[in-house]
Order: sequence, then structure tokens, then C-alpha cells
Amino acid sequence: MRTISLELLRHGPPHNQLLSPLTQYLALCENHAPVSVRVPFEHNQFLHRLRALGYELGEEARSFQLRDTALELRDLFAQVPGVVAELNRSSCKPRKKGNSQELTHMRLVISASELALLPFELALAPHGFPGAGQYLLLQSQQPLCLTRETRRVTEEYLSWPEKPRILFVAASPPGVGPIPVEAHLLALRRLIDPWVKHWENEDERRTRIEEYVVFLPDATAASIEAACAEGHFTHVHILAHGVQYMEGYDVRYGLAMHDARNPNGAADIVTGERLATILRAVERPGTEGLSRPVVVTLASCNSGNGGTVVGMGASIAHALHEAGIPLVMAGQFPISFEGSVLMVEVLYDGLLRGDDPRVTINDLRRRLHSQYPASHDWASLIAYASLPPQFERWLSEIQVTQATRAINVAMEVADRVFEGWLEPTSKLRKDLTDTEQAEQLERFERVRDKIDVAIGKLAAVLDRSDDPHTRAQVLGRLASTEKRRAEVYLVHGELYEDEADASNAEYVNEFYKSLLKARQYYWMAFEADRSDPWGVVQYLSLTLVATKLKWSRLQSKGLTEPNPPAFVNDEYNRTDALWSLAKVISLNDLRSHDETRAKWALTNLIELYIIGTLIDAVTENNKPEKLADLKAGAVRCAEDFVRVAGERSFALYSTRRQMLRYIKWFGRVADIQPAVDVASEVIKKFPEGSPTEDWT
Repeated sequence: MRTISLELLRHGPPHNQLLSPLTQYLALCENHAPVSVRVPFEHNQFLHRLRALGYELGEEARSFQLRDTALELRDLFAQVPGVVAELNRSSCKPRKKGNSQELTHMRLVISASELALLPFELALAPHGFPGAGQYLLLQSQQPLCLTRETRRVTEEYLSWPEKPRILFVAASPPGVGPIPVEAHLLALRRLIDPWVKHWENEDERRTRIEEYVVFLPDATAASIEAACAEGHFTHVHILAHGVQYMEGYDVRYGLAMHDARNPNGAADIVTGERLATILRAVERPGTEGLSRPVVVTLASCNSGNGGTVVGMGASIAHALHEAGIPLVMAGQFPISFEGSVLMVEVLYDGLLRGDDPRVTINDLRRRLHSQYPASHDWASLIAYASLPPQFERWLSEIQVTQATRAINVAMEVADRVFEGWLEPTSKLRKDLTDTEQAEQLERFERVRDKIDVAIGKLAAVLDRSDDPHTRAQVLGRLASTEKRRAEVYLVHGELYEDEADASNAEYVNEFYKSLLKARQYYWMAFEADRSDPWGVVQYLSLTLVATKLKWSRLQSKGLTEPNPPAFVNDEYNRTDALWSLAKVISLNDLRSHDETRAKWALTNLIELYIIGTLIDAVTENNKPEKLADLKAGAVRCAEDFVRVAGERSFALYSTRRQMLRYIKWFGRVADIQPAVDVASEVIKKFPEGSPTEDWT
């Protein structure tokens, strides 16, 4: 993403200066020559404009001031030739993939309080700009995200969270009006669902949800401070009314919170500076640091409004950013209920997924404009941001991490839901009561939906990535997830049973489709990174399973494929040649100084010895001594693996799960008894139990 920096400076302190056409500001844009600019407003005149933009003077006044202020701000930007030159230099640059254009980030650095009053987000594009005459932040010729920042916020301390945890603060004390708390809460709950682990009861459900979202209703200053001090939150979302108060002769805006000493009494007006102290609380117990959320979203009217700026201080958002919070989202005018809900849905969808927040902000602004034309919520939205240079590289890693976390949770849910379904004592669906069948269907749909959402997140990461290592990682995880999806359809559709049942057509076809998709993804993962044999090992496994499927049984269940698959087996794709290749690479990795690589080489060898029993060229047409050698090799590697990986490691848990696949479902839908026999011996070496580390 291309970034353009524009800084507006003047002499003197940030406060106690009024807007005036007589005041000169120095504009600095990249390496262009500095120029002097003047604002076209008298201070009192501009405050009248803000009243109209704040919906205080009626619709006619609002509509006029909306366009007229946009024109005046257009002329202000036109005074800086460097901005015009920089925007045109990057104009219409195509993205690496597709025909869409790359977003440009415009950093507006301002410390003067009176300049922070100006709604720069409302400006029209001046002549010479891309999209001249259109709203600058809505034109499509050169998509643009404008963020504000102050010179006092350092960017090197930012660490974007890999595992987000949101504090949702809601307050609506008597006399200030209602807030859409249920809509915000439901939106957040829906957005975190891909990462919420399985639960069995209400207490466990609450614990799982609070790993990602903690709800603080009827919030007071004291309760917010206590939560920030003890909760280690990465994101804080505040839903409250922004209210006006007097500070001497100065008009300011604060947040209406409940009064801890009188919860049903008048509101406690929390100023921006006070809120910054609350959110940057001393962490407890026994630490010396301050809490520091990375993102604060203020779904509050006028939370970005600086008031009359005569005395010291600024808007709530400005104060939070100056206190060291890297990304603050707020509204400089009132925000509609509907707009605030969309703000939550779009912002947190992108933030939780690991998307670039600048892209998400641009998306949100355009959606607000298109969906709610009766308001100017799109122009009300402001973002204070201070992002480090390596930010985009961090995001690409976080996107993979978040998508992987969603995959792991989906698999954990599948494990918990389908636990015992393939045991000999488990009931078939025909033996269940109507209520039990409905419950089973609900559990199946929950697992399927979680897996489908996780696949969608991984596919989105794959589409955006050009890095071979990242693509290999994502393709491998896509393959694993499609394999698990096949298992879900196998179990719920009871495809392992001999009895014909044409009503299972949907399940058997989805099972087969996912099996082949997984096989293809594994091959693509190996092609993306041929130094790692894991992809080709899994490709071989599914190839052998697919070629040995019990075809007549699956067709009796409704499979529409007329014949078994004719997989290529030429000199480039012979199973025995690929098996030997993977074995050589794995044996070489076993001697690696990289302990992780050596550990996973053992799992590859275990599985290679298992699937080797199904390859005629490896067993020399099922010679007993060759089969015995393969079994001995698998058991030996399993013993070494338990010692190296640890009895409660995720690596061992994952490998044990793969062995169970051979026994519990590969072996029940395909004629692979030799492989099942070896897997059964291997699993005896693995202790049962869940991993102690948080692998999700």
C-alpha cells in the first residue's frame, strides 16, 4: 500500500488558538517543498457549520453545509501542490491480482486543536486530483483512506495482536436515551464465532466466549478501569452517548457513563483525558506496566468533536491517540443507530480476520454512504492511526494465524461433537428417536458451518498472498480442513455402513468431493514448497484411499460418479516414486539441526511406512517380510516421536488423530487393511489425552 504523509504545522501550543483566515499553517508533504496554507473559516462561523452538520439546525441547513463545507475543504487541499502530485503519481495503479486498484493511505498529521475540528473526511477532490469534483474518500479512480495522527504518538511500540480479546463497554444512564446494545452484542458474538471452542454447558459457554469478548453493561469509570487493569484486552469497543459539557468558557464533549456511587442517578461525564487514564490503567496484580489496547472504537456521537478548543484539551479520540493508543475510531458528528451497528459489523469483521484496518475503514465508509443516504455517517467516521513500517508484513502473518486458529477450533468442535460416533456401540440414525435425530442434525450443521467458514477464511488469505511459504502453509491447512470436512459427511451420512440408503446422496457426494479437493490441495502445497515432504505424504495417502474406495457401497448410498477415479500414474506421478522421494527427504530432515523439522520428519516417516503397505512396488507384491519391515519401521519411529514430542504435545495429539483416521474411517470406506493393521500397532505407542498447550 502506498502511503502519502501530509503534516500541517503552526507555531505555539496545540490549544488556545482559534480558526482564522489570517493564520498561516505550514504544509509538508513527502519530499516536496513546504507551502503556506490558510483556512477559509472564522472560528465562530465554523462552529455554526458544525451545528448544522451535527443535525441541530434542520435538514435544509444540513444539506447546504454538507456540500459547502466539502467545497471549502477541497480548496484547502488544493493549496498543497505536493498532495496533488503524489496522488497522481500513484493513480490507477493496478493490484497484483485482479483488476481492482490499490488503496492509497493518506496520513494527516495535525497537532493543533483547531485544525482537528475540520472534517477533512468530508472534502471533495480538487481539480487535478483523481476523481475531481467527487467526495475525496468515496471516489473510485484512486481509492483513498485518510487517517489522522498526532506527532506525540510513537509507532515503534505497536504490536498487532495475534489473539484478540475485546472489552465491550455499554452505558446508558438515566436521561441520555437508549443505545442499540443488543444489536452490537449480537454482531460481536456472531463475528467471534469461528474462534469459539466447543462447550457442553452454560458455564463452559460463557468461558469460551469470554476468551474473545467480555461484556461490561451499565459501565462506570471504576468498572472500566478495573477491567482494563485485569483483563489484558487488545480491543475496547465503547457504546455510549457523547454529551456536551462546559469547561470554564469552553464547550467540550465527554461520554455519559453510570455513576458508581449512584448508578440510577445523573450521568458521570467522562472526558477524553480521563478516559485515556482509565484505559491505560496499571495492570494488576504485581506488574509495572500499563494496559494498552491496540484498538479503541467509540460508537458515540461527537466522540471526535473537539468542541470550541479555546482551553487545553481536544476530542475524546484525539486524547486517546495522544495517550498512546495506536488506532482509535470515532465519530466527529452524531452517528445513527443503524450506522453504529454497521460500524461494528464491518470493522470487527476485518480486525478479527487480520485485514489491513485502512482497507476496512475505506470499505466501511463506502458502505455507510451507500446504505444510509439519509445521514452523513460516512463523513462522521474518523480514524486516528499510527502504524509502523513493517505493519503489512505483520498482517500477512496474522491473517494466516487467525485463519489457522479458526481451522483448529472447527476441528476441535468436530472432535468433541463426533466423539464416539464411529464406535461399535454407537447407534445408527435409524435407531434414534426424532428428538435425538434433530439434535444430531443440529450438531452436524454446527460443525459443517464452522468448517465452511474456516475454509472461506483460508481461501481469502490464499487469494491475497504471493509468498510461496505462506501459500504452502495455507494450501496445507486447506487440504487438512477439506479432509476433515469429508470426515464430517462420512460420519453424519453413515457412509461406512453396508446397508444401501439413497437418501444419503448429498452426504456421499460431498464426502467424495472434499476427499478429492483435499488431495489436490496437498499436491499444490508440495508444489509451493518442495523442501517439505508433508504435502506429498498426505497426497499419497488420499490417492491410495481414493483408488481403493469401496465403490459399490458408495454408489448404493447415492454417489453419482460412475467409475472409480483414473489417477495419473506415469513416470512423473508414480506412487512408488513419490513414496521414495518423500522418504528420502524425511530421512534427511531427521538429521536436521532444526528440532521442529526433525520432529515432524518422524511423523512423515510413520505415515510413509503405513501407506507403503498399499504400494505393490514397495512391498514387492505383499511379501510378508516387506510388510513386517514397514510395520517395524513405523513402530520404531512412533516410539522416537513420543520421546521427542512429549506425551501431551499438540504434535503427538495431531499425529494420533491421523492414525485414528486410518483405523476409524479410511479403513471403513476403503480396502486398506494392511495400512489399518500398521496404524493399529502405532497407536498403541501413543498415550491418550488432549494436549496441554493451547493449540487453538
